[in-house]
Amino acid sequence: MADLEKALEKQVSRRSFLKTTGIGLGVAAGALVLGTGVVGAQTTQAAGTVPEAALPYVELDPEDARLRGHAAYWKAGCSFGGFYAIVSMLREKVGGPYNQIPLRMLGYGRGGVANWGTICGALNGAAAAINLVAPDADTNKLVSELVGWYTGFAFPSKEANAIGVAGGFKYDEKPYPKLELVTSVSDSPLCHASNAKWIAKSGYLLPTNERKERCARLTGDVAAKTVELLNAWKAGKFVATYKVDDQTASCLSCHAEDQEGKMACVSCHEPH
Repeated sequence: MADLEKALEKQVSRRSFLKTTGIGLGVAAGALVLGTGVVGAQTTQAAGTVPEAALPYVELDPEDARLRGHAAYWKAGCSFGGFYAIVSMLREKVGGPYNQIPLRMLGYGRGGVANWGTICGALNGAAAAINLVAPDADTNKLVSELVGWYTGFAFPSKEANAIGVAGGFKYDEKPYPKLELVTSVSDSPLCHASNAKWIAKSGYLLPTNERKERCARLTGDVAAKTVELLNAWKAGKFVATYKVDDQTASCLSCHAEDQEGKMACVSCHEPH
């Protein structure tokens, strides 16, 4: 909690945070403020080619990622938030090619891809950020670990709940329920399952601000976890720990050649 308090202290005010991270509502539509520069939808970028190889990565602050992901959800949704939280920090710390990557590109992933309830948007955006910085073989390992962690984690975390209850974010022109939210485990990477389980436990339906705030806190949690994984990978200390449960492993032993996936089988199929 000391780290959380320190992170909150760094946020002098909601508006100063928005001005430095590009989520301010006072910016022209389609534009994002980054430090002292503005990159707008109509801005012509300097000529150059973004390399196809993995981009440079430097150690980032997971709590900063949690704060940014949480706030960015309210700007353009969970997928945008997961991507924005990480790439906006890399823009500030590394610059270069990150300045040529449009932060809005993951906006399509909200609500499990255009509200289809498929993969959780926060995972989608965070996985895209991982793919920017890690080579292919490492990307699969890191994303698989992130998705596996997500399926068994009780969202929102105590850190995300503490930020919400403390009013760490006061969303401009956005209803903002400052209350501690109940947690739930999805047992699935799907937006549909994740939301449905939380809604059943909390009683707050999909259109409510409480449910939206739950997803904002979840987005911050996913961004923070992603940074933790990337920091460990950068330091050469990443070790994959996720394993499918015994029941799923038993199913896969018979179906390894006629299905693709690692999700808990009984989330969709009757056990046999």
